Amino acid sequence: MKKMGAWIVVIMFLFLITVVGKDIFNEEKLKADYYELIVAVSELFKDHAQEEEYFYNRSYSNQEAIAKLLNGKVTENGFFLVVETLFEEYDDLFVYKPKYQDYISDTRDFRYPQRETSFYETVRNTLLNPAIGLIPFNELDIEREKNRITIAAQEIKVRFYGDEERLAEYHQYARFGFPPKDYISFTLSFILKMGSTY
Repeated sequence: MKKMGAWIVVIMFLFLITVVGKDIFNEEKLKADYYELIVAVSELFKDHAQEEEYFYNRSYSNQEAIAKLLNGKVTENGFFLVVETLFEEYDDLFVYKPKYQDYISDTRDFRYPQRETSFYETVRNTLLNPAIGLIPFNELDIEREKNRITIAAQEIKVRFYGDEERLAEYHQYARFGFPPKDYISFTLSFILKMGSTY
């Protein structure tokens, strides 16, 4: 049983409501920030364009554009972790790292119906994994210690489609390399800003 790497830790700043003299845990706000981060990061692997032999994200092709997208969602360390996971610099462009290049290049070669790579295997051990957003928030472990809130998943089963389904290999998820189900583990740490509370 494969696990999603626990190294996926993104430290985040949260815009929180300040409540003087009370220690309030606002789960709805945390949930909203969690899903907002997942959606924002997913934008970084879309809108593919090509410059010479390199593929990049047309909408987020430099540090300034990526910083604007992630502004208020990650700390400086979290920002560089996300960038270093997905991109490398080529001239003035942030191009995808080789494994993402290989996937995009493979999907654009229409001579071969069988692909050497799959979307799911390419993104499985990253914050781009769609399974993270499919896990019900109430199944995640949430712990708070001082100004840090940790959200963790340990071997949570995510079912993409039924393996007993007729013609399962033609299922939308199956076509992109998703298995019928997978077990997901990850940890995200949220850092509260000074003077803020949940």
